[in-house]
Amino acid sequence: MRWLKNGVEVSREDFTVDAADPGVTVGLNAFETLRTYGGVPFRAARHFERLRGSAQALGLAWPGDAVLDDELAAIVQGLPAELGIRVLLTAGGARLLQATPLDMSMVQKPLVVVTLPYEPPSWLDGRAKHGSRAISEVARRVHSVDEVFWVGRDGSLTEATRSSIFAVVDGVLVTPPDDGRILAGVTREALLEVALPLGIPIREGPIRPDAPFEELYASSTLKELAPVVRLDGRQLPQGGTIGQALVGAFRELVVRECSA
Repeated sequence: MRWLKNGVEVSREDFTVDAADPGVTVGLNAFETLRTYGGVPFRAARHFERLRGSAQALGLAWPGDAVLDDELAAIVQGLPAELGIRVLLTAGGARLLQATPLDMSMVQKPLVVVTLPYEPPSWLDGRAKHGSRAISEVARRVHSVDEVFWVGRDGSLTEATRSSIFAVVDGVLVTPPDDGRILAGVTREALLEVALPLGIPIREGPIRPDAPFEELYASSTLKELAPVVRLDGRQLPQGGTIGQALVGAFRELVVRECSA
């Protein structure tokens, strides 16, 4: 493991934030989670683009892409090839990077999910990835599930507590649209990208929680594409042919980009 605080490598004990920092007191912080493949961060530029947007939405200072690029290169140096990396910016000016060996048991792990009503407010929509996550974490704990799939006011699924949503219905790959209610995942974008040359029919549109799912997934940086095996108590297939094809094509994309 390795920790950087404002560009300086520190011990775990010194990897701290002032208790008066609004990033702690009111959750006014923005973060991104990246991972490496073979020691190379996957689509770091896209993650930092999203982080910049979140920082702007929250009124946080932006350190600059070059600063984060340098710190990302420093934190992965000499560490295991498969890492999870958290980048955190706080309203008090702290900039924290943490690199941890990836827990491979979480990659494509089958998920138990419940649905609950929630939609982000218009003044801080779903495109901002911030640290005010008590609603999500308590919901998962209270319901003893891996993820919660949020249901918007229109009755359709929007996103999960930590993931984007994909479904296969009538042979079509469906994912909720980037309409301001979701954080458009970097892995989500990559999966849509590789689906096109596979000839998989794609639709970005509403998904009802009671739809006749042939396959249902949550996608994220650390999960890749994880099958939902139970939704609101309903047993679902553990993946399927479209999901398998997507994972294979995604891994080929990763090899191309992280070996360049």
